[in-house]
Amino acid sequence: MVKRNLKNNNRQAFTLVELMIACICLTLIIGPIFILLRSGTNTSLKGMLRIETTEKARNVLQQIYADLKMACFRLPDENDYSFSSILKKEGDAPNYIYKFYSFPIHQSYSEIFENPEVGVNNRIPSLITYKVEGESAPFSLIREETFKGKTTSKVLSENINFFEINDIGITTKVNNSKMQFYYQITLQLIDVLHASDYNKKKIGEKLRQNQKDVILADFYDIVYPEYFNALWNDKRLNQNWHTELKISTD
Repeated sequence: MVKRNLKNNNRQAFTLVELMIACICLTLIIGPIFILLRSGTNTSLKGMLRIETTEKARNVLQQIYADLKMACFRLPDENDYSFSSILKKEGDAPNYIYKFYSFPIHQSYSEIFENPEVGVNNRIPSLITYKVEGESAPFSLIREETFKGKTTSKVLSENINFFEINDIGITTKVNNSKMQFYYQITLQLIDVLHASDYNKKKIGEKLRQNQKDVILADFYDIVYPEYFNALWNDKRLNQNWHTELKISTD
């Protein structure tokens, strides 16, 4: 009886060769599945990153759009002015500096008008400055606003590869071939796939090495400056509390 039981137990066991064959088969099955899951994870991370980058760019463009749409300037005595003189551009690419005046929509009524009770109410604008700072990409985009001598500064993004504002004029075939003027905003952001590489030094190194996990996202916007176009297309418009500005550093 003992010998028969031992013989039966030996028949139910696996040999080393059979175990090796089973491991090889499992590897062949699980390997492609693991690669597929890893590829799907990377694709999902890239998609999430692009959504995050798009949201960042949208916030930056909204701020620039609001400033440029309310861009203004002091009317000269001879009523001779040009669209290119409103936006002051300094520096060389990519470290551009842009300066212009804009109506401060976030200020109270009593703050933006010199004398709201009597006579012509001169409106006080803000001086807006956009600066691209840094020795190499990624650069920082900084917005400064000076109102009545007080300056506030904010970093809009630290992942800038390129930023530019251009003024353009287009002749329309309606309204007696009047000119329409716009600002064109070009914004390019840098981002990487892996969170461990999310610092300016590593991003810059990956960008210079043209690595695949670096994302360059281009964004554009067009702004219609209402103040300038209203004055340009109606030369008979009288100066009043809305058009007369007081450039103040008090």
